[in-house]
Amino acid sequence: MDENKNQSKKNILLITVDCLRADHLGCMGNNKNLSPNIDELASNGIIFANAVSNGYNTLYSVPSFLTSTLPPFKETLGPSIAELLKKNGYVTATFNPNPVILMNLPNDVKLGKLRLDKGFDTFDIMLTGKSRASLIKDSFIRVPIKIFRVLFSKNEKGFNSIYFAYDKALKKWPNIFSSKIKTHLPIAKDINREAIKWLEKNKDNKFFLWLHYMDVHEPYAPPYYENKKEMLYLITKYRDFPNKLTDEEVNKLHRFYEEEIKYTDESIGKLTQELKKMSIYDNTIIIISADHGDAFREHGALGHGTNFVDQLYDEVLRVPLIIHGAGKGIDKRQVELLDLAPTICELLSIPIPFDFNGDSLFSSIEKGVISRSRDSISYRTLKYKLIVNTPEGAENELYDLESDPEEKINIYNDSKQLSSILESEMIITLRKSKMKQEKARIKKKIGELSKKGKNF
Repeated sequence: MDENKNQSKKNILLITVDCLRADHLGCMGNNKNLSPNIDELASNGIIFANAVSNGYNTLYSVPSFLTSTLPPFKETLGPSIAELLKKNGYVTATFNPNPVILMNLPNDVKLGKLRLDKGFDTFDIMLTGKSRASLIKDSFIRVPIKIFRVLFSKNEKGFNSIYFAYDKALKKWPNIFSSKIKTHLPIAKDINREAIKWLEKNKDNKFFLWLHYMDVHEPYAPPYYENKKEMLYLITKYRDFPNKLTDEEVNKLHRFYEEEIKYTDESIGKLTQELKKMSIYDNTIIIISADHGDAFREHGALGHGTNFVDQLYDEVLRVPLIIHGAGKGIDKRQVELLDLAPTICELLSIPIPFDFNGDSLFSSIEKGVISRSRDSISYRTLKYKLIVNTPEGAENELYDLESDPEEKINIYNDSKQLSSILESEMIITLRKSKMKQEKARIKKKIGELSKKGKNF
């Protein structure tokens, strides 16, 4: 692999596509031509062919790759990559319309008590009055449906009779119940518009720009799909009663997902053309990844957790990771999104903070990767994946990824010795992570005391 790590004067453009699975890109082996622009960047960049997210959803993944911290998180996080770059003379900005962030106040952007706006000169969640109204309306409609699902979960006859009436009404009047939150939420062209305005003002400065495209996230609503009534029916049923979707309907939703990838890829292509027009393309390192993937019943569930089922299978955890402008080649080692922030530091010749859990992608380290969901933890190597499920009565899982890449045959109970070895490796990795964080905390405390004039 041809690497060029001396890039200290270059800009950084980080593009993350919410829910984008690695196996849906041409550069990762998909043959449907969904991503020609991303593939073009990949062909002249470095492809990390086995990149794994450390979290099953945005709440777990995004803070982890911004701060190189393994989830779950404490109330405060260490320095983010934006903070580090700002301290080193970069202007920093993000345009990110993820609903998780949109539900917070514009001047108080945080995940619980974990602030994500630290270090950004511009943190634009692109939330308009119509966007707020759309989110509130959608929540208002969805809440009673969720209550109904809980109340009638053990009354199959009552559930089916009410669901039949709901389904009939939804087919006839999809606008009444439909999930239309994307009608007024920013899509890729809107993010591009604001990003290009910002770049025009800041192109003469060293910059770090993070763009987070939401188009590939459900509810899948590709802009060019003509049968809007059918689309509204399917994406609303997906959100309200995913278990009632037929296989044919899931396949159609998957096609919507693919169309959203095409649209997002097209937008990324238009953005790179703008970089060339501004004469900053050659001086900008472009990193493309995703916070997690999305499932389409490969293991019985849809989505990636949160309102759906917790899952740590590869359709959710395997993500693309491409770096353009720092070398060329294919790296087949297993890497993790925790490695993203340390890599940016190394590229720009910035010292890597001691409390970062990840390693630079340009190191030669080979390691297992830990990923978390609300109720489970997984430990993945290139050959095996161990999933420890914490709910009472839930069985642990072990898969041989070489002979069973689709993770269909659970060999945990038949491979006790191997399971025990992997469990020990997982515990060691977790301990190393906690030790790093604790050492960094002590170092910070010593620094604070030293400033106050105390001797040791």
